[in-house]
Amino acid sequence: MNATPEVVEILRKWVRKAEHDLEAANRIMAIEEGCPFDTVCFHCQQAVEKYVKCLLTYVGIRTPRTHDLKALLSLLPAEARLSLRTEDIVELNPYSVDVRYADDWREPQLSDARRALALANDVRREIRRRIPAAALG
Repeated sequence: MNATPEVVEILRKWVRKAEHDLEAANRIMAIEEGCPFDTVCFHCQQAVEKYVKCLLTYVGIRTPRTHDLKALLSLLPAEARLSLRTEDIVELNPYSVDVRYADDWREPQLSDARRALALANDVRREIRRRIPAAALG
């Protein structure tokens, strides 16, 4: 699939923002004592959201302003769907908003942060293989 230079520029911006979130998650995860796992998980969800929006843009679908990964993934046409299980990716949804509030929601632990990073990296890998190399800048 060919993308116009304008679309490639938009893809490049999505990739850049997603990479910033992954970089933040990885740097925060390196904190040995007192690592804020909720922040790691938040940045992983954000990276996945941005990569999915990048793929949606690439296939010509306007991205809605939502953090809901299930809703975003459901917009992908069958030929553009990810090989990863939607149920797995959607595990990240609570980290977009819920994790930012001090209520009864369970605080993420090391295992949650590791799982979130693994999912984010899997999504990253798959989407980067699908979009034009020029967008990876």
